[in-house]
Amino acid sequence: MSQSLFSQSWYRVAALRPRLRRHAEIHRQSFRGEVWYVLQDHQTGRFHRLSPAANLILCMMDGRRTLQEVWEAAARRNEDDPPTQDDTIRLISQLHGSDLLQGDLPPDLAELAERSESTARRTLIARVKNPLALRFPLFDPDPLLDRLAPYFRPLFSVWGLAVWLAVVISGLVVAGLHAGELTGDVAGQMLSAQNVALMMCLYPVIKALHEAGHACAAKAWGGEVHEVGVMLLVLFPAPYVDASTSAAFPSKWQRMMVAAAGIFVELFLAGLAAIVWATAEPGLVRAAAFNVMVIGSVSTLLFNGNPLLRFDGYYIFADLIEIPNLGSRANRYVFYLIERYALKIEGAKSPVTADGERPWLFVYAVAAFIYRTTVSIAIASFIATQYFVFGVLLAGLALFGTVVSPLVKGFKFILTDPKLNRRRSRAVTLTSAATGAVLALLFVVPLPYTTMAQGVVWAPDDTQIRTKTDGILTTLLLEPGRDAQAGEALATLEDPSLDSRVAVLEAQLAELRLRYDAARLGDRVQAQILQEQIASTQEILRVYRERQAGLIVRASQAGRLIVPGAVDLPGRYLRRGERIGYVLTADDPVVRVVVPQTDVDLIRSRTQGVAARLAEKPEEVRAGSILREVPGAQQEIPSLALATQGGGTIAVDASNPQKPVALQSIFVFDVQLAGGLPFNVLGERVYIRFDHGAEPIAWRALRSLRQVFLSQFRV
Repeated sequence: MSQSLFSQSWYRVAALRPRLRRHAEIHRQSFRGEVWYVLQDHQTGRFHRLSPAANLILCMMDGRRTLQEVWEAAARRNEDDPPTQDDTIRLISQLHGSDLLQGDLPPDLAELAERSESTARRTLIARVKNPLALRFPLFDPDPLLDRLAPYFRPLFSVWGLAVWLAVVISGLVVAGLHAGELTGDVAGQMLSAQNVALMMCLYPVIKALHEAGHACAAKAWGGEVHEVGVMLLVLFPAPYVDASTSAAFPSKWQRMMVAAAGIFVELFLAGLAAIVWATAEPGLVRAAAFNVMVIGSVSTLLFNGNPLLRFDGYYIFADLIEIPNLGSRANRYVFYLIERYALKIEGAKSPVTADGERPWLFVYAVAAFIYRTTVSIAIASFIATQYFVFGVLLAGLALFGTVVSPLVKGFKFILTDPKLNRRRSRAVTLTSAATGAVLALLFVVPLPYTTMAQGVVWAPDDTQIRTKTDGILTTLLLEPGRDAQAGEALATLEDPSLDSRVAVLEAQLAELRLRYDAARLGDRVQAQILQEQIASTQEILRVYRERQAGLIVRASQAGRLIVPGAVDLPGRYLRRGERIGYVLTADDPVVRVVVPQTDVDLIRSRTQGVAARLAEKPEEVRAGSILREVPGAQQEIPSLALATQGGGTIAVDASNPQKPVALQSIFVFDVQLAGGLPFNVLGERVYIRFDHGAEPIAWRALRSLRQVFLSQFRV
């Protein structure tokens, strides 16, 4: 053994006769083939994980044996690996600090008061560290659940699972049959003002049923639920229940079922909603069903089912891989690696207790830190766009909890922890070097800087062939794909009503002229009136003759005639201004790119190169250059392919069904590709990358932060 069995402080505790308090209960569990014990504190709702050796010591502490007798008996039971006196002192200290031990000494009231204040302080700090999810307890629902248990317990059976599967599978089938309609304009529907109001009404109800699922599942397997309340989740009220007593269940499948019960409820609701949505007529019921589908499926799986967030998915995942306290142990494992291999601290204790835990702990610690930090900043940024001051405050608190606080603790450990008394200079040197490297990476090392955007292959307006009047297209005079000359007739339209109208106007004009000639010598006033009528009729006739001439569609320039869907055009009624096709030269097709307002200044001032990939040939990268910028901001989207319902990135205002209109202002650039573009890709999606050279990450973040302040304060 590398550690001594005896402790210099043992004499202080050897004569104590401790025992567990009545509100403490021990449960046996198995993790990765090894037996562990969970000590449940019914008074505080907290749980403590115990090794078999620690459990043996606790079981022998009956208030009659002294701690010396308990330790000697435990050492005889485990002769191969007896517990040390230091381990025993550490165990009873932790249990005493959690108010789980009582003995033959009178209680220290001052210590109890200090412990109560410390607990309240830790609770407050925990809330400050997580300002995006504040909890407010309301009442104890356990008596109500006891009365309702006979009614909901049958749901947690084979028959309940069969009903759940039937509804969820039916909902999936219905959603699959209507996939195009469901995904056509999800963003536009979700972001409309009416839908946001409806969602705000539905969300608390769905979450209440979600939390009821947790409570019922815990009660169905003998657990207790003593707290229900309201949580402000990103400033939005949502109910919650404390079903943590399920952590004491001996079966991991029961623990996983309690954690997954809320997800099961929401998926069940989503399945029902899909069936209702498919059968209901357009209106409030159908809109509500659509929202229940989105909340109960997509948002549930992305957030509640995500193991990187401390929601249901985290507890399901931890039990599935049989690593209890996954999050805290993962963080401790990373800290252990730093202590053991970077700082060379002898005796650094690893939290790993079973084979196969190391990769899980390391990967989870890194992934969860990155994901939670990103989500916290994204949520705070979103709130800042609505409530600027409060959003900035939340962002600061989120950064403090995820970045600043761990750094402060790390520096405090480096400067003051007794473990580093002999290696403090090495620790300070390594910390300084690591800090310098991180700062250099953030502020000095330039990294490639690009802006990604989407566009479509576009023909300039002057190359488009548009009708000048309404009519039925009867004939294409030039075969598509052939070269046309400027002014050459390309197609003919027919409008019988136009011909008859011209004939009527010509007859009216002839009549007016005869009447004018008759009145000119005798009635000068009448002649003047007729002269004005003649001028008016001539103007009307001129307009109709122009329309009549417009029945012959001509090329505005020389080039190749391109007519998409030429086979379907003959016999089709066309409105004035409707596009028939294009007359293009080799240099005419360009890529029309849309960019949001946040990126336009960077593209204007710092673009050093442009690269493009056509959707039909994503493996081929083509060089390009900015040909022109369409002046001013606009909201009209050049092509539906660039909108969210067409697979693009621009959110569309669903309140304007006539044409695609962006929710926020966009800017349009025309990009010319080297070597030109073939005529047969008009309207195709193109992925554009604007290269801005290289710049350190920190300066980019500062630029983005400055844009936020500019948009809020207009400075």
